[in-house]
This record gives sequence, structure tokens and C-alpha cells, in this order.
Amino acid sequence: MKMERAERIEKFIDAMPKVELHLHLEGAIPHETLLAQIRRKGTEPSIRTVDDLKAKLTYTDFPSFIDLWIWKNTFIQHEEDFGEIAYAMLRGLSRQNVKYVESFYAPGDYSRFGLSTEGITECVIAGKERARSDFGIRCELIVDLIRDHGPEIGMKRLDEVTPYLGKGVIGIGIGGSEQLFPAGPYAEVYREARRRGFRLTAHAGEVAGADSIRSAIEDLGAERIGHGLTAYEDPEVVDMLKARRIPLEMCIISNSRTGVCPSVKEHPIRDYFREGLVVTVNSDDPSMFSSSLTDEYLALSRHLGFTLDEVKQVALNAARASFLPAGEKAELVSTFESEWADL
Repeated sequence: MKMERAERIEKFIDAMPKVELHLHLEGAIPHETLLAQIRRKGTEPSIRTVDDLKAKLTYTDFPSFIDLWIWKNTFIQHEEDFGEIAYAMLRGLSRQNVKYVESFYAPGDYSRFGLSTEGITECVIAGKERARSDFGIRCELIVDLIRDHGPEIGMKRLDEVTPYLGKGVIGIGIGGSEQLFPAGPYAEVYREARRRGFRLTAHAGEVAGADSIRSAIEDLGAERIGHGLTAYEDPEVVDMLKARRIPLEMCIISNSRTGVCPSVKEHPIRDYFREGLVVTVNSDDPSMFSSSLTDEYLALSRHLGFTLDEVKQVALNAARASFLPAGEKAELVSTFESEWADL
């Protein structure tokens, strides 16, 4: 009887509508798509199959994960590749009944290969619009300014993507080496982005402490926090997140696979949920972890003691935490409630 109930819950989670708020385009390249890019370049003869690729994508800690990330990026050689990646990524997400996605992309990572921010952005927009036409899944883009590059380059990137605001691009964020490059120096970039109409998120509290989260909120004015894993280190930060209703874009499997959290069962999302924080779950870099957004929700049920009603609440949090305009957000929430009733 217990097993039958677990199976019903897992079938529900598989079929339920979902929103993805913390997903890196370059970390969500389907394995088949990345394998084709590797073959085209022809520099890795030992990687002949998807299994070979999965074996290559193994790491022991966060720094080795970053090394693999950089290796993977060398196979994205043309601006048009980004359109192919966006389309393939969204096709896969649509099969998980993901209705809406806010995806990071980092055009600045590819300037050394001669690719332009404008060209990459236009190709990603074309790919995501084709996916919307074919699969009905909507995606808006968040530009990762990459904190390692510094605020001067960040402002330059902001200028480059501003013409696409409201035409496929919805916000900015900063990923990269959080422990080496604090958020504070980006304050002026974020103020200018807000003035122009960009929505604001920031990676914080993934590999640095609670002070990183505080800075993202107080110095940058971040409306959402990417990860927020270490908020528990400072009760004042937890209280700030709770009082201001700042959503956390949490990534359970990512945090355990990169070693910044000892295990899925020790992830603080359960405690944060009980505290009344606005938590969401997201897949971050699913191709790097051989995981999915559905797997993130299954982790809530299997390992963290979330009931089905609580799983639904987390999904609803994500819909409400999106950067969509109020009317479109209400339509998304209505779609969720209708599909849940059918399920």
C-alpha cells in the first residue's frame, strides 16, 4: 500500500505543471546535442557515444566542475549553435510539462571565440521562439554578467543586451566565482539595470557564506537569490529573506553533486520551507548532473519529507516568483491550478 502511494505521488510529480527559474542554457545542452558539437570539432576522438560523454562529465568538487564547464564551452563555436541549444533544451523541458522557463545565458564567456553578445542573443531568441511555436513552452532570458569579468565589463554587457529588453531578455544576474568576487562592486551596474527596466537576480550563498546573500539584497537590490544555500549561517539573513518575501532559486541536486552540500538529505530547503521562506526548486545545469527538474521535485518527496501538497506549494512559489508581468503570471497560476485539478 505504501509503495502504491509512493508510485502515485511520483506519477503526479512527473505529470504536474512546472516552472524553471534557475537554469543555465550552457549547462542544459542535451547530451546528444553536445555530442554532435564535439564530433563536429573533432578534437575528442575518445568521446564517441553519450555514455562516453557522461563519463567525461564527472567531477569531485566545485573547482573541478568549473574546469569541466570551461572544457564544454570550447565546443560551442558558432553563434547559431545557441539557437540549436535553446531549441533542444526547451524541447526536453516541454516533455516534463514545464510551462515557463527563465534561462540564464552568458554571452561574455564566448567573446574570446569571436562571438558577439548581439549575435548570440538573437540566435537564442530565435531558438526559443521556434520552441514556443512547436512545443508551447515559453522562455525568457536572464543575462549572466559573470562576476569574474568585473563591473566595467558588466556595464558593457548591459549596454549590449539593452536593445533586447522586452524582446526576449527579461533580466540580469551574476554567476561565476562567488567566493572570489563579491557582489558589492556590481551595485552601480544593478542600479542602472533596474533604471532601464531589467529584473534582478543574483547567485549568492552557493559557495560563499550568508554575507554574500546579504550583499546581493542590500547592495544589488536582488529580487531573487540564486541558491541561497548558506542563509542558515546568519539568522538575520533568514529573517530578511522571510520578511521581504525574497524567493530562493534552490538547486538541490546541483548543490549535492558539486559538494557544496554534503547530501540531498542534508539540504536546508526543508528547514527554509518550514520557516516560511519562499523556496523554489530548479535544475541549474541538468546536463552536467544527468538530472532534470522532475528529479528535483522527486528529491523533495523521496528524501526531504515533502508531502504532495507541499510539493505543489513549491511549484506554485516558482510560478509566483517569475518575472512575468502580473496579468501573465495570474494566467500561469490559473493553468497550474486547472491542471492540478485534472490530475
